[in-house]
Amino acid sequence: MNISINEQHGEHIKRKVESGIYHSPDDVIAKALELLDEHDEELERELADMRLKVKRGTEQADAGQLIPASEVFDELRQRNAAIAKQKQ
Repeated sequence: MNISINEQHGEHIKRKVESGIYHSPDDVIAKALELLDEHDEELERELADMRLKVKRGTEQADAGQLIPASEVFDELRQRNAAIAKQKQ
């Protein structure tokens, strides 16, 4: 397979090879693809977790297990105040 890359990316790859960490441009690309796969897998895990949380929340709402908004906002204000106090 032949691919074309722009000059900026070519220079970046060249610097990585010249650093001695990678033996060839193929090694640089292989590592980049490995990291991209890891990143994509993490995003998929986060998305699955988010979907599960939304599903649970919807089920709780459907069952009438709701917390009044005023309680939620009061708790958030308290948390924010505690965080702000710790930063001082």
